[in-house]
Amino acid sequence: MNFVIDTTGDQGTATKSLLPNLSNTSIPQANNSIIYNSKAPKKLPTFNSLAQNDFTFTNKKVNEILKKSTVLAPGFEQLHTVPQYEVSEKRLQKQRRREREKTKGKKWYGLPATEMTEEIKHDLEVLQMRSVLDPKRFYKKNDLKVLPKYFQIGKVVDSPLDYYNNRLTRKERKKTLVDELLADVEFNKYNKRKYKEIIEERQKTHYKAWRQAKKLKKKNK
Repeated sequence: MNFVIDTTGDQGTATKSLLPNLSNTSIPQANNSIIYNSKAPKKLPTFNSLAQNDFTFTNKKVNEILKKSTVLAPGFEQLHTVPQYEVSEKRLQKQRRREREKTKGKKWYGLPATEMTEEIKHDLEVLQMRSVLDPKRFYKKNDLKVLPKYFQIGKVVDSPLDYYNNRLTRKERKKTLVDELLADVEFNKYNKRKYKEIIEERQKTHYKAWRQAKKLKKKNK
């Protein structure tokens, strides 16, 4: 009997089973082989897009500079002359002083310098003479002998809780303080009485002075 020994055995089948299934994977076989990528390459920016981005960036910079500029302010086209770009320190100090003079200051909560009209002037003069208006009320002396420069006029608002009979009508409400005093009947009576007293005193003083002057003339004769 002849015996044949198989030296290889099932090595081929074993190696096949040990190797992974590489049919779906792409393996570079040689240096000359080319591998294609399924993703498309990114588009490079064109000249127009680069120029547009640069233009928007410069526009932002220009707008920021214009906001900080003191010359190119809003309404620049309506000016007849171009303002000075460089202002001296003395002129800046004068401008700051003018701005400070417009209000009383932070401690007075920016009390403005109100425009002085004839009506407001008369009202302020009446307030300075408030001790004469009512003999039964006494006030402190005025802080200023001159009319104030910084002041503000307010309006008293009626309370919604008050009944409508307690409120003033439109006819009763006056524009100025002087008009309100002239419309007050009791105030007019008091003023007339005081006015008569003052005239009588003046007449007496004039009469006394005339009598004394007459006596002196007689003595000189």
